[in-house]
Amino acid sequence: MNILRKSIFIALLFVGGSLLAEDIFVNNIVSEIIANVEKIKSHSPNSVPMAFWDFDGTIICGDISLGHTVNGKKEYSGMFLKAVEGGFSSVFKDLSSAERYLEKDYPYLEKTVGKFLAWPSLGQVFFGADAEEIESYCRNYAEANLKKWFFSSSLRIMRALEKAGVENYIVSGSPDIFVKAAGIVAGVPRERCVGIRQKIAGGRLSTELKYPLSMNEGKVECVREILNSRSAAVAVAGFGNSYWTDGPFMRYIASNPLPLGIKGVSVMINGGKVPEGYEGLFRLVNFEKTNAISGPKILR
Repeated sequence: MNILRKSIFIALLFVGGSLLAEDIFVNNIVSEIIANVEKIKSHSPNSVPMAFWDFDGTIICGDISLGHTVNGKKEYSGMFLKAVEGGFSSVFKDLSSAERYLEKDYPYLEKTVGKFLAWPSLGQVFFGADAEEIESYCRNYAEANLKKWFFSSSLRIMRALEKAGVENYIVSGSPDIFVKAAGIVAGVPRERCVGIRQKIAGGRLSTELKYPLSMNEGKVECVREILNSRSAAVAVAGFGNSYWTDGPFMRYIASNPLPLGIKGVSVMINGGKVPEGYEGLFRLVNFEKTNAISGPKILR
């Protein structure tokens, strides 16, 4: 075997081993959650098991609002820029001004006044837009351009849990209109998708926010609201990728006792180093496969 062929073989072997480990993790975590659900159902037949998901970096590689860039190359634009391009913004009338905002003003806003004002701004600049029209526009964009960037392993887990009677919910820090648009493409019913919500008057978005905000500790409150809205609802699993915005709700699920002393399973995906206070709480995994790599059959 010449040097070139040997290098290619080693590279393929490495990638194959990594993807195989990803598949094994998926099978194991699905089996564990479903086994927990079966035990809970045997004790409480009317229970409603639920799994809660973040979206950005958890279901999709990248960010549905901000897009995805690798080594300086833009792989896809986020819904923020696409919605500006579609003429829905009352603040930005051209794409270049919106791009400047994302490049300079938004990071400055996030750093100086904080995420709790910066993140909602990504939806507030669309005040006055018809809520149904912008959501439909973003859904079409996600269907045509974003779904190939969904992690195939996340989709497999979601499909397997849904088939086993677990209801998947998305609780994301992106604007609600974006989350609903992308969530539907991922196969989650619209009413089970929650993002940072803006009040709607006369069918049009306002700048006024609806609390709690679905970020950091606010995600815990959103999860509790969903659980309290259904009789006998139980949180059996949580999935996220950020200790800051997802850690609190994932800790709540992992620590909250269920029937028979069972605890929810929380999975941190591509989360990096475990910060103090989170040691041993979550299952840790790196997902690499996106539908761009694995092919459209994953989305069936």
